[in-house]
Amino acid sequence: MKAKYIGRDRGIEKWRPAFAAMELYGEAIEKSGMAWSGIVSPKVTKLAKRHGLRMTNPDVEIFIPEPRKALKEFAASSIDDLQCFEKTLDSIESDLGNMAARANAWATGDIELLRQLPANNEYATCIAAFTGAGLARKYGVDDLAQEVERKWLSAAENALANNASTFAMLPISQLLKADGYLEKLRVRGYEVQAP
Repeated sequence: MKAKYIGRDRGIEKWRPAFAAMELYGEAIEKSGMAWSGIVSPKVTKLAKRHGLRMTNPDVEIFIPEPRKALKEFAASSIDDLQCFEKTLDSIESDLGNMAARANAWATGDIELLRQLPANNEYATCIAAFTGAGLARKYGVDDLAQEVERKWLSAAENALANNASTFAMLPISQLLKADGYLEKLRVRGYEVQAP
């Protein structure tokens, strides 16, 4: 796969497995005619600014008091990222066709096809490799996904309570998840009409 998507560059062979997998994945996506960059978010942001709408970005900030020291610790630490590497390679090898089909289904609004197509979520496995490591716990990033969820849900509830109308953007995978943010809002008493 390296020869197919990256070429002769041997430097990547010295990278940490998760970083090499991400680089390979990015190259495979690009060579398959797809793109990482979002097309909706920049347009929505531009329109919101043009019309003077207030925007809220529920960002999670992580404060690391001594970043150089943390980077040295990270470089020396052992992280079990081989599962991330393997799952990413599996995804590239067997799921590129499904990725293109999901992208086309998203572009045409075919929700049923999106629900039917399997999604290989290597990203979650890779994030778990880093946030599950002892170094992540030391710096308070071991519950990053939960913190992002808490921030987003809090911002959504605040916007729904204080605005006449509210618009939010999420990845389609988050909208279709059985335990995703829409379900969390429904459990909190909001009326949700699923896509």
